[in-house]
Amino acid sequence: MPTESDVKIIKSVCNMCMQCCGIDAHIRDGRLIKVTAMEDHPYNHLCVKAQGIVDWLYSPDRVTTPLKRANGDWQPITWDEAFDIITDKLTMVKEKYGAKAMATHMGNPFIGTPVGRVASRFCSLYGTPNHTSTASLCFAAGAMGHGLTISNRLQRLFPSFENSRCMVLWGYNPQESNICDMVQITPARKNGAKLIVIDPRKTPLAKEADIHAQIRPGTDVALALGMINVIIAEQLYDQDFVHNWTVGFEKLAEHVKKYSPEDVEKLTWVPADTVREIARMYAASKPAAIAQGVALDHCLGGVQNSRAAAILMAITGNLDVPGGNVYLATLRMAQLRVKGNVDTSEVVGIDYPVYNRFVGESTCLPLAETIITGKPYPIKAMIVHGSNPALIWPDSNKVKQALSQLDFLVVSDLFMSETARLADVFLPSITFWEGDILKDYQFVGLPMAVLANKVVEPLGECRDNWQIWAELGRRMGYAEYFPWQTTDELINDLLEPSGITIEQLREHPSGVWYGNMGQKQKYLEKGLKTSSGKVELFSETLEGYGYAPLPEFTEPLPALVGTPELAEDYPLILTTGARVGPFTHSRHRNVARLRKLAPYPAVEINTDTARNMGIATDDWVIVESPRGSLRIRAKVTDDIHPRVVSIPHGWEEANVNLLTDGDARDPISAYPGYKAAICRVTRD
Repeated sequence: MPTESDVKIIKSVCNMCMQCCGIDAHIRDGRLIKVTAMEDHPYNHLCVKAQGIVDWLYSPDRVTTPLKRANGDWQPITWDEAFDIITDKLTMVKEKYGAKAMATHMGNPFIGTPVGRVASRFCSLYGTPNHTSTASLCFAAGAMGHGLTISNRLQRLFPSFENSRCMVLWGYNPQESNICDMVQITPARKNGAKLIVIDPRKTPLAKEADIHAQIRPGTDVALALGMINVIIAEQLYDQDFVHNWTVGFEKLAEHVKKYSPEDVEKLTWVPADTVREIARMYAASKPAAIAQGVALDHCLGGVQNSRAAAILMAITGNLDVPGGNVYLATLRMAQLRVKGNVDTSEVVGIDYPVYNRFVGESTCLPLAETIITGKPYPIKAMIVHGSNPALIWPDSNKVKQALSQLDFLVVSDLFMSETARLADVFLPSITFWEGDILKDYQFVGLPMAVLANKVVEPLGECRDNWQIWAELGRRMGYAEYFPWQTTDELINDLLEPSGITIEQLREHPSGVWYGNMGQKQKYLEKGLKTSSGKVELFSETLEGYGYAPLPEFTEPLPALVGTPELAEDYPLILTTGARVGPFTHSRHRNVARLRKLAPYPAVEINTDTARNMGIATDDWVIVESPRGSLRIRAKVTDDIHPRVVSIPHGWEEANVNLLTDGDARDPISAYPGYKAAICRVTRD
């Protein structure tokens, strides 16, 4: 009978979502048997996702050997055979069409990690400018908006709830998406902090909020500009901060005059008196923090939404103060991209220069159109690593057409995803617990680096993700650029500019801090990293690229207002991507214990709207948009606006991106309008 003494504890991180809570991994006979919270890790509030780690790791659905497609079926092959096939195909594509005819797409877990950096080195050596990631879809637009205002680079302004007197949750539902923030929000509420929720859905937090603004999806910037109008008109702004630390205030004040609360009500459905109430409560309750979800990014004005939010933080004096919104130090890591070998003027997505400059890679959104049309040039091969474009990119029918049209598609993943089923070669990769992984917590609000220690050996023939790219680089003739034999060597090379070593990370499994969380108002020392050294309310950078230098409202397209000819046939607003606690994007739905918590997808429909259509909860309905249709069950509820329906993303059996529009994009970031499409619903 095994005893507790037979169990070994290895310190690692959860990795089932981006928060990466610290875990103690319990190992018996080389097998993970359970996880518990790491006591001294700053993020250790394990949510339901952690209950699925063991089942996900050992899922019978894991693909653990390389595969190639032969006569329409999958055939197991060796890694040597796989690399030979890929090398031959990529060499042929480069010789016939040029390096730019190959594109890559990296999934969410690899953004900013050693894996992503090694992949970018491979792409720079191969010569393609078309290295993309899910930064094209998640987080970057918001970081661009904040950065254009305070630092002229990617920069996120994180809410500091602990000492807040007022918390604004803007398109953000941390009860489902971020339990670590809830750990701060709950005591802040008990200490008397005000709560404002801006969301078309009546989430549980919205129901207990002091103010809930049930906004029309896609009109957030209009509400923000209306708040700025009130704050300036009633002189509720921080005059000292505005005078000493901002540029463009006079232009801003003149600009927002056209966004009176009455005008904003017409655009947003938020009553004028509520606009005033929100503005006054936020400006008067110092310090105050705004937490914005990706809902603000997923609109045609995504970058300007975040610009407007950053302006609100600045003019009220809530920038980089305890209880307000703070910016963090950055982990200095070596750049692995080889310079001078890529013609960036030929990148697909050249029309999005600010995205290319700030993110340092191209956007994936134009790729499907480019593959199908061959314009501005052919894309013939693609490597997709840890992502599922057929399910997560907008306009899935078009995406699948494009992927099927490629001469050669490689997918590296854990499971046979919808995208993987279209591939020519499948490469099995490791999970987060089968290798040592460097994690930078700056992404989730902590200036801290952590080594997620390997807890078990890889299953079958699965390979470490960075090693796949390194070996492919060696096979392509770039061996001198991929000298690392171990993960330790790679991480030490990457961390050299920071002064942190992997040995330190092993000694401190709960994290090594590279920034001081207690230091606030950092701009007082050397100013901000903008050209003026101040908060740029008026952005000369955007103006120089031909974009509006001040946030401006534009109607979502297609939309009830912007395209009235379509609105008659599609009278409802479709908002997509509401988070569901057990899952992260398209992950974890094959874990039985998590699936029990949310067994099937459903479209949320308002009670009155559903009654008029003769629809009841659990009825099958057809949801149609100008792009496509899907069959899904109904969930009838009072918790959504009567003119809005909501469908979560990530479900293969009810893929909401069959309905979304890949051509409706933010002009600055190319982000798709996931949050404000149009549709009709009929009973099946």
